[in-house]
Amino acid sequence: MTAMPRYRTDPSPQALATRLRALRKANVPVACGVHAGLSAPVATSALHARITHAVAQAFVTGRAAEVPRFEAPPSAQLRLLTAASWGRLDAVGPDMTTFPVDLASELWWRVHARIQGTLRPADQRVACDLLLRLGYPHSAAAVIGLTVIDPRKQVLSPDLALEQLAVLRCHLPSSAVEAMALRGARSGLPAEIRRDLALFVVFRNVARGADSTSLQAAAALATKASSELPQHGFAAALHRARLHRALAAVPFVRRDIAETHRLLGRAVESLTAIKPAADPAHSAELDRLAWADEAYALHSFLARTHLTVGLSQRALGYTDELLALSPGDDRTWALRGDALAACGQLEAALDAYGRGITLGGWGAARAAYLRGFVLERLGRVAEAAEDYVLSQRIDPTSSVVAGPIAPEGVGRGLVSARRP
Repeated sequence: MTAMPRYRTDPSPQALATRLRALRKANVPVACGVHAGLSAPVATSALHARITHAVAQAFVTGRAAEVPRFEAPPSAQLRLLTAASWGRLDAVGPDMTTFPVDLASELWWRVHARIQGTLRPADQRVACDLLLRLGYPHSAAAVIGLTVIDPRKQVLSPDLALEQLAVLRCHLPSSAVEAMALRGARSGLPAEIRRDLALFVVFRNVARGADSTSLQAAAALATKASSELPQHGFAAALHRARLHRALAAVPFVRRDIAETHRLLGRAVESLTAIKPAADPAHSAELDRLAWADEAYALHSFLARTHLTVGLSQRALGYTDELLALSPGDDRTWALRGDALAACGQLEAALDAYGRGITLGGWGAARAAYLRGFVLERLGRVAEAAEDYVLSQRIDPTSSVVAGPIAPEGVGRGLVSARRP
């Protein structure tokens, strides 16, 4: 069994600028153009990119009310990182209007035109999420009327509370945003909003590995709010799976593995019972994407929790689901490689990390480093050195921490969800 190091990058604005300059010269272009221009998804597009494109399509065709809330993409900087991998720093500006014409699709300009018009709350909600996905936080704030970034003066709206928090996260300390969310979860807001605000706090605490009073309170509030909502139908079962995934994180931070896996089992049961038909004629695209989005988050958590407690073969099995859901996501191949390495299948791990490198972009830096790490363990020192150099060429801001894989990626609102 090989314990993989934890790969970290500096989240500061200065490091981001360094990363973009390095990517411009690294010659690892991203094939998918969804986040930088809203081009149609390709075979190598990740699930989160397909979701972004579908949300944009629904927004411009007046179907915002049909769009569910999805997990945040792995970084709020995907447009910047993608454009830099193409050598196009002219596409990293703060305004959609200045985006290069040769990179922008028709859908891009339709979204741009739509956000200039009068928007209903459902349109504002989707527009805000879409603008955050595309890396325009100031535009996202404007579209929901958030002009004052001050937690002391901010009142959460019944229609846009989660969008307000998503924007405020880009500007305020986590502690201030979480305190606001917890107050909202205790307020007279609608039960659905209170549930999601409480889950936001749960996921944030678990991301830090914090078994805090806030975590306990938020878990109880989420459970209470959920009990007030309808219990039947597709949306209810989907939210029930997410609730159990969140609740499983609470015993996990205490290392109560039996209870963690019991709750995760309930999440799997809820999700399995409502799997949409693959045939587009028998299920809506947004439903299929919502199911896949929750399934990806759940199986990522399952794989990580099993890796953390040394059940590497079980973890490897869960990565099979990730491959089926999103083979174009560098996180899929990173977790697959980690599981294979933990199982002692080092040659197969090399192949998995290699697949991550071929996807290009910023994610290739981690894949290259870990492939180098495995190569070094196999005694192939010269090849390892080449991968280490490639990793540093893509992202010179990285650092590595020895130790087991941390349980990241358990849900919406995690540290990695908004910043690289």
